[in-house]
Amino acid sequence: MKNKNTIYKELKKDIMSGKLLPGSNLVEREISDKYSISRTPIREILWQLISDGLLEQEHSNGYRVRKISLEEIFNIFQCREAIEGMATRLACLKGNDKFFSKIDEIGKEIKKIDIEKNSWEGVLFGRKLHDLIITTANNPFLLQFYYKLRNITALTRNITEKSVIIEKKSQESHLVIINSLKEKDEEKSENYMREHLRITCRLMATHFYPSLFE
Repeated sequence: MKNKNTIYKELKKDIMSGKLLPGSNLVEREISDKYSISRTPIREILWQLISDGLLEQEHSNGYRVRKISLEEIFNIFQCREAIEGMATRLACLKGNDKFFSKIDEIGKEIKKIDIEKNSWEGVLFGRKLHDLIITTANNPFLLQFYYKLRNITALTRNITEKSVIIEKKSQESHLVIINSLKEKDEEKSENYMREHLRITCRLMATHFYPSLFE
């Protein structure tokens, strides 16, 4: 029998990977039967996933993978821009030789990715870059907000089809951000991160509601 923490991680992974799509229903009894565990810890797990921003509770006491609206996309990326823009500035100021060596390695990997064939690699190394920046910023409050927003952002990726346009633009932006960090220019680093997130937001919104941008 799996413990509560393992079940929580599995359900979270299923949601963030798209195995459980936005709008999918989760029923306490069914999850309890699947994992052979009582409904009380299952309820605690589901409430934790609500706190993570991945689930929402329905009036009938059921649970559903959260759907993201266009307005929420804008709100999410406005928050990300503030948090990750500042984190990039701080990482530029606080980063040591190990940090700059790591971003150089990530940059080399990002540069050689063929997005047309392996867009998932762009997502993987982009996330590595963002994670490295936020941890190097070394601000626990920024870190806390970042991970919650990253959870919710994953839902926007799961709703859309894999967009080569978004990933190609992200690839270009990530390389620009890396170069500005290597130059140790905190103002440019912050501005490029903000610009990257604004562009990503616009492209995602266009993908959701193309008629609004015609």
